[in-house]
Amino acid sequence: MSESPLESPAPPKGAIAIIFFIVFLDLLGFGIIIPLLPFYVPDQQHNSLQVGLLFSIYSICQFIAAPILGALSDRFGRRIVLALSQIGSTLGYLLLGYVSLHDWRITTYGLILIYISRVIDGLSGGNISTAQAYISDVTTEKTRAKGMGALGAAFGIGFAIGPAVGGIIGHYNIAYPAFLAAILSLAAAVLTWMRLPESRVHKPVADEVWLHPGRFKSLLARPVLGQLLAIAFFSMTAFVMMEAMLTPFLSRVDTFGWGPRQVGWYFAFVGLVIAIVQGGLIGRLTKLVREWPLAVAGPLLVALGMLGYTFSAFYPMLILLFAAGAINAIGRSLQQPTLSALISYHTDRADQGAVFGIYHGLGSLARVFGPIIAGLAYQWHITAPFLIAASIVLALAGWTILLARRAPLRPISPEPVPTGA
Repeated sequence: MSESPLESPAPPKGAIAIIFFIVFLDLLGFGIIIPLLPFYVPDQQHNSLQVGLLFSIYSICQFIAAPILGALSDRFGRRIVLALSQIGSTLGYLLLGYVSLHDWRITTYGLILIYISRVIDGLSGGNISTAQAYISDVTTEKTRAKGMGALGAAFGIGFAIGPAVGGIIGHYNIAYPAFLAAILSLAAAVLTWMRLPESRVHKPVADEVWLHPGRFKSLLARPVLGQLLAIAFFSMTAFVMMEAMLTPFLSRVDTFGWGPRQVGWYFAFVGLVIAIVQGGLIGRLTKLVREWPLAVAGPLLVALGMLGYTFSAFYPMLILLFAAGAINAIGRSLQQPTLSALISYHTDRADQGAVFGIYHGLGSLARVFGPIIAGLAYQWHITAPFLIAASIVLALAGWTILLARRAPLRPISPEPVPTGA
């Protein structure tokens, strides 16, 4: 049965370009803050668990808010939900900057306010499901991959540029990056309200799968698909363990003694490596060796990078540190897109949205648990988060090899669904 004109509207003129720029502004603000988060915790070296919790509380709030914001956008429209959530992020960043300007940041009351700022931003940061739903609204089945790819590009570019910008201005005052992130979020809100055309169709977002636990269970019960989703979950857990504790590690006097500027530039270097691999190399490599070998090679390289970080604690040489970062980033860039592709291949077309809703939800949960584990491990020894993460991804490489031997030779769906990092 053919769709009616109302169900297949022509995309509003310039909608993809505008949503790209809006998401880019959002992710630029996110990228500015993330590498510097530990600097907002007083005496971060002796409060690594609080650093981990600062990462986790954002993710759990995002996990809770994503389906709610998506459902609200179905009822009231994408544009107003995006704009209001961006204003929420603005308020969260302003509170973070305000607290950081004052000496009472070092008190318990100041730390509570910092946590509240991350709660506000996390609840607002669940708007990515709304942005994905907007792309779904204004594209056809043939153009949807291109639209989602643009969304992923906005992720990558924003996170590659953000850390460098944050590091440069954070060198002068740690409050300045938070205020800049607030300005960017406010600009995104104004652009959304003034320039983003409302999409004509409000389809249910992928995250609504959480409202149907029976369907959720049946999807996870599929042998190959369920294991791929589990591998993705544990991979993300290992990745965020490194991400959460890397800044405290780099800022130690007995390792590299770096401040916000150097940390920002280092994260920008890692982001550049990821952008190069995911932007230009992954497609060619996939054509040469297909997905399964890359899904195995990725975690092996990540483990090698984690070991590089471990050795740099005892031999703090820049060449070792940058090699560890590059190898880790290459491994992550090989594994994540190929896992997304394999998940799509082994999913029925009718279940693509639901499965990727689960995929993103599990990613958010991994970002809750990973930093907490890393914070506790860091208290035991500064290399413990990297060694635990390396052990996890090595086990996942073996798991992927075994799964590849059991997986069907022919995928269900011939085209992968692009996803943001």
